[in-house]
Amino acid sequence: MRAFAVLRLIPLGVLALAGCAGTDRHEGFTATSPTSFLYSARTSTMMTENDDGEAERLRQGWLATALKAHAMCSDGYVVDTRRFVPEAGTANGPQFGNGGDIVYAGRCIVPGTPPAPVAPPPAVPAVRG
Repeated sequence: MRAFAVLRLIPLGVLALAGCAGTDRHEGFTATSPTSFLYSARTSTMMTENDDGEAERLRQGWLATALKAHAMCSDGYVVDTRRFVPEAGTANGPQFGNGGDIVYAGRCIVPGTPPAPVAPPPAVPAVRG
């Protein structure tokens, strides 16, 4: 009889644990013009800031989904800058910060429009010996 009572409680425990399951997907999106955007994705110990691993592939997928949700860049997009903005920390000090945000600034590819101009390299002064 006692075993039956314990077995009846197991589904309740599973449901309680399912309620604890969360997501590491914390993002922000701003259209800065009709053809440009800022996108941010939060990092953590599970979603690291590296740009060559699975976490970055996930963030790139989230970015594409956000652009589609905002009806932007149907012909594709280019990320011009990607930067890591570390978390400021907590009231107990900056050493207790856990990650930060990856901020992407990009623009839509518009057919028939030439690419953005690239600044020429700085002039190298002549060296006399």
